Amino acid sequence: MDTIKAHIESHEYAALVNFCEDLELQLALTPNTNITPEDFYGPFLLGYLLEQDLPSARFLWKRLPDSIKSSSKELRAIWDVGAALWQREYENVYELIGSKTWSPIIAPLMEQLADNLRERMLNLLSEAYSSIVIDDVVKYLGLPREKVLTILEERGWEIDLSSNTLQPKKTVQEIQQSTSLANFSQLTDLVIHLEKS
Repeated sequence: MDTIKAHIESHEYAALVNFCEDLELQLALTPNTNITPEDFYGPFLLGYLLEQDLPSARFLWKRLPDSIKSSSKELRAIWDVGAALWQREYENVYELIGSKTWSPIIAPLMEQLADNLRERMLNLLSEAYSSIVIDDVVKYLGLPREKVLTILEERGWEIDLSSNTLQPKKTVQEIQQSTSLANFSQLTDLVIHLEKS
């Protein structure tokens, strides 16, 4: 379980999922009674959620034995968060995350999930809306109104309290362009091919 903790501490969620997938196969061949469902399936399920791989999280939940599902309240609560994400009930996601005291291995994953969801919502809202009601943004971010206004002001959104609306600032994403020798070689080959034609 040290490997799972190491992936969690270093925020390597793709590596966490890969490790858990391999471990799941090993456990299917040779069961290990030293591994508890919370220590393994909880981080595994949350790894999928953090990687935004909801179908894989759903299939993991479906293939879990009923005995494990019923014996672990925390695992059930993790899936409730996943189900709310699946249904796009974002306000409920934040409520479910904040309403439970999570175990030490799950707590940082839940906190990261909430942070990632907020960041993703902010990016989507800034791309999708030219104007949006403040209360709608509060629901999408799951934070108190004052905190939302502070965050959005820091990000350069225009706030109009008289009309209770926000004008998002569009996020500019830099596109990395590589100018390596391999690219120049490919470009040269393309030009030569075009000149021959």
